[in-house]
Amino acid sequence: MKDIFDNVQFGDLNLKSRIVRTGTWETETSEGGFLTPDVYDRYEKIASSGTGLIVSEIFALDYKDRFFPYSTNMNYKGFIKDYQMVTDIAHKYDVPILGQLAFFYYDDGENQKVEANEITEQGIRKLQAEVIMAAKKFSFAGFDGIQINMGNNFYIARFMNPYFNQRNDKYGGNTENRVRISAEIIKVIKKTMDMHVSCRINPWDVRKGGMTADESIAIAKELEKAGADSIQLTARTISQVYDKGEKHPFLVYAEKLIDAVDIPVILGGSLRDMKTINEVLNSSTVEYISMSKPFVAQADFLADWKENGEGVAICQSCSNCYSKKTSNCFKY
Repeated sequence: MKDIFDNVQFGDLNLKSRIVRTGTWETETSEGGFLTPDVYDRYEKIASSGTGLIVSEIFALDYKDRFFPYSTNMNYKGFIKDYQMVTDIAHKYDVPILGQLAFFYYDDGENQKVEANEITEQGIRKLQAEVIMAAKKFSFAGFDGIQINMGNNFYIARFMNPYFNQRNDKYGGNTENRVRISAEIIKVIKKTMDMHVSCRINPWDVRKGGMTADESIAIAKELEKAGADSIQLTARTISQVYDKGEKHPFLVYAEKLIDAVDIPVILGGSLRDMKTINEVLNSSTVEYISMSKPFVAQADFLADWKENGEGVAICQSCSNCYSKKTSNCFKY
């Protein structure tokens, strides 16, 4: 029988539970981007409570990015010092931590919002170099790896999606070509750094001519071939993945993906109680579950679950923390 609090192997990382905390926005910073005591306190609670793996809040590449005002900043003077303290907190409790990089727009030096069909190969090289440099900065700050957000309609998600990418060079057309921009980044990181590389992808979208489930699985296989160490599933809206004993389509997809690749796959979803999560773990091939909003409502809720052998997150899935783009819960 699988349990939330099993000790498990996650690629090259050892986890003390199957729960992955995924961060979203960071607004509790002072002028200039410096972290406040509230941020350190939150990480202390998350790491000490029984979390297996921490994925940071989103880091933005560029101050002109759409979500930069609500994201963490890796270009301020205190970044390495501040985040060495954050990663030290995680490591004090033997919890690995990944830095999450996501950007909605990309500025190639000529166009602040250049899209997949417009960016030149020179612009692609610039983008790749900036992502690789971000991974190096994460390494300097003590992160165990980088998660590149290739889902949720962020820039690389659009680049890999046939709905947005109609290029006719080696970065467009078939699946391998559309993934090439990411595959080349992953290969350099894995060759030059001792970093876990996680990729966050969508299972599908609803656009005609867009991402299908089969295409998403093909993309994941290309990312694995390039050297990715894990895949995390994400979507703009994920319904409960377990309902009255019937498998939700998102869970069906996850099992197909798990069967198709040989690297860990993290399932996301609106899972809020220990009983249901353990039922999902024991009725499927899923090994790892990600949670985000419950940690915003109560950063250390897993401690109660572990002590009591049961529990329900106080998060009501109101999504105010997401829609208002803060790191705070508006109910508690």
